[in-house]
Amino acid sequence: MGVVRDVWLVTKQLLEAVMAPWPPEEREARMAVVDELLRRREALLQKLRPPYSEEEQELGSEIIVWNQEIEARLRRVCEEIRRDLRMAGAKRQATVCYAHPYEQPLSFDGMFYDKRR
Repeated sequence: MGVVRDVWLVTKQLLEAVMAPWPPEEREARMAVVDELLRRREALLQKLRPPYSEEEQELGSEIIVWNQEIEARLRRVCEEIRRDLRMAGAKRQATVCYAHPYEQPLSFDGMFYDKRR
């Protein structure tokens, strides 16, 4: 039962780490903690060997439920990071356009267009 119990404990720690709020300034440190827990859990999962007792099967079913919650939360964090990256790119582009307004090609929307030009 030792390995299953260890996997259960690491999964519980992982669930607690993922369910806590992820402010942008702490995101990198949280990702490092989650990555380390995932590595530890992966190493333990490779050591699992059947047959399992009833108690181990109960722990396993709890691990599966927790894993679904962990995956859902990690997907949300990934989407938050993608959204922040898109916003940062848009801000950077707006800043460049504002600082150097005449370097961009002219836009012809709503303007008279002379085809001889």
